[in-house]
Formats: sequence, structure tokens, C-alpha cells
Amino acid sequence: MVTEHAFSGARRRLLGSALGGLLLPWGAGASAAVPARHWVTAWNEDGSHRVGLLQRATAGWRVASLIEVPTRAHGLQVLADGSVIAVARRPGDWLLRWWPSPDGRPGRAPQWCWAPAGRQFNGHAVLHPDGRHLLLTATDTEADDGLGRGLLMQLRLDRLEPVQEVPTLGRDPHQLRIDAGGPGLWVANGGIASRPETGRARLAQAPMDASVALIVPEPGTGHLSAEGPRQRWTLADPWLSLRHLAWHAPSQTLGVAMQAEHPRPADRRDAPVLALLRLSDAAQADPAVLRSVAAGADFGGYGGDIVATADGFSVSSPRTGRIGHWSPEGHWRGSETLAQGCALEVDSDGQRLQAAGDHLSLASETSTRPQASTPTPDPLPVQPDNHWQRWTPSGRAPVVWPDTPRTFPPLP
Repeated sequence: MVTEHAFSGARRRLLGSALGGLLLPWGAGASAAVPARHWVTAWNEDGSHRVGLLQRATAGWRVASLIEVPTRAHGLQVLADGSVIAVARRPGDWLLRWWPSPDGRPGRAPQWCWAPAGRQFNGHAVLHPDGRHLLLTATDTEADDGLGRGLLMQLRLDRLEPVQEVPTLGRDPHQLRIDAGGPGLWVANGGIASRPETGRARLAQAPMDASVALIVPEPGTGHLSAEGPRQRWTLADPWLSLRHLAWHAPSQTLGVAMQAEHPRPADRRDAPVLALLRLSDAAQADPAVLRSVAAGADFGGYGGDIVATADGFSVSSPRTGRIGHWSPEGHWRGSETLAQGCALEVDSDGQRLQAAGDHLSLASETSTRPQASTPTPDPLPVQPDNHWQRWTPSGRAPVVWPDTPRTFPPLP
């Protein structure tokens, strides 16, 4: 556990580093003539926590540049100018905007944001469609019930200053998503009750409050407000924590990766790790239903990351070293193995899946499932943490709010 004293020391060191721009070059002599692909991720090494840029060239993977962060990082978001937003693992108190350099040369000084008093950051952020703000999940640690109230925080991107807060209709919000062609802003409320003094420790006797919330922007303005259109879905099993999200546009289906919190180990081990919300099936008088789907392999009740592919959804489980695949309707389509495999990413067309695990990466074609054999993993110089993302600072299509927000029947 990191004490407040340790946090304060880390803040002083990192703020000093921010003034000079902390970029550590690795392998700067690599040939520039070889076409390279880049990925951003976070990892832990030699007692330090890092966010870095990995480069994949003909000779293999290498670390192109990195920056040290005070605690374990979690969610990452690449912006159009090449900067990377990294958020502390929950319960966190820092957010970073970093400009990585593919050649390892010092670049623009990083920007830091520290959580305001009475707030904690919950691991994920996205760029607001206006391009001038960030949206991130947070918790009001001073809520009246003592268990924390979920918040959506809006920050100015240029200054990383908070400007607005909106409730997420739940507790312990984690990942949020805005997708092109999607109905609005999705938020996964993990539902785990905790207190600032005990960090990630769950209050054993507190009920879960997991849900998926859809927050619809105001028509014409894109403004998010507590009074605006919104909807909320829950599962029948109150011990499933909803964590990560993926949007499958062709089927208008939201995939949710889950983590089991059942008191009995056997119940946790056998719990499903994927839930689906199919909006294309919803009619005005028959709202969409969030439902869990079964897996044909052992995931230990722990879904680490999720992506939408051309053929459905893929979910990783670092606890069992397995990556599973489902159709958009929830039919099991097979799995692959990768030690400690968690971080997932797909190409823009959803045809190629790239996974990262224990110093290994695994690339596979999504259209060939179920596969008879697992592709050969590729060595990595580090072990990426929960997530990674392709670093493509140019040509990223902007995400816009829908012209006609989707409406749903009122909650019972």
C-alpha cells in the first residue's frame, strides 16, 4: 500500500520531472528505414511504474521511450496530436498527458493532474467529442452513505482542470466509451463499495451496485447533464462487477467484461465473464436487456480486457492465461492461450487481434475462429499491464455525438 507520505514524495519528484520533460530513450540506434508500428502501454519493472511507447520493427519489439509514474497506471487514450492520456489504477489520484517520442528524444514536457480533495480517479478517460475536454470516471469519496458515489468528471484538455461533474447512476464507475455511430456515452459502474482509507479492499458486507449506464448528450449542444436523457441496466447476479466495455457497431451490441466478487471461491471460479446488451433488439415497449453469456473454457471468473472484433467480442483472463471469443449474439467461438494475457487491441477493421501477456504478444486473425492451433507468441521486452493501444497520432477519425439521441422506456 502506498502511503500519503509516499504519494507526496512521488508528486514532488514527478512535478520536477515534468518541468524538464522526463523521457528515457531505449535503443535509439534502431534503423529509421524499417517501417515500425507503435503501441502505448503501462508496466511495472524493478519496483517502478512506467508508461511507455513500444515499437515493433523487423528486428522485433523494443521500448522506444517511457516515463515513470507514481503508482500503477491503468487506462490509456491516444489523442490525435500523438499525446497519451494515462490514468492511475483505481483508487488513483493522478492523471497524465504525455507526448512520447518514437526516436527517444526529449519532447514536450508532460502535464499532470491530481485528483481534487474528496475525489479519486477510477482508471479510465476518453476525449470529449468537442476535442477540448476529457471525460473520466471518478468517485465522490465524501458521499453521505460513506461508500462512494460514482461521478463523470469533465476536464479542460489544455489545462487538465475540472469544469463539471455528472453522476454515473451507480457506484465505482470504471471504463467509459464514446463510439462513432453509438447512442451516447457508456459507463460501466463496477458496483464495488470501498472507502479511501482501505483503498481497493471491498467492504465484504456491502451490497454490489454494478450497472451499465447510458448518458445521452443534449441535442444540438452535446452537453452532458444530470437532468439529461439516461438509462441504466443491471444483471440478476448481484456479485458480478461490470468493468470494461466494447461496442460492436454492426449488431448495435455492447459487450461488458466482468469480474466475479462472489463470497464462495467456487462461485467466483465458475462465473461468466461477458455480458451483452443488444440495442438492435430493443423496441419502445420492450427495452433491451443486459444478459450474461456462458464460456466454453475456464476464465476463473475474471475478465481482464475486452474488444469488439469483426466477428463479435474477445475477452482476456490473465488469471487463467486465456483469450476467449464470442459471436455478437453470445455464441462461444473458441479460445487461445497466452500466459498472463490481458491487454487486447484490434485493427481498425476488427480483422486482426493483438494481445499482450507475460513478455509475449500474440497476433491472430479474427475471421479464422475457431482455430485449430494457437499462433506462435512474439517476445516482448516488458509485460504490459491491463491495457495497450496502437499509437496512431495521425488519421484518427473524430468521434461525434449522434444526431438523434436514442430514447428508451423509463425504468420500472
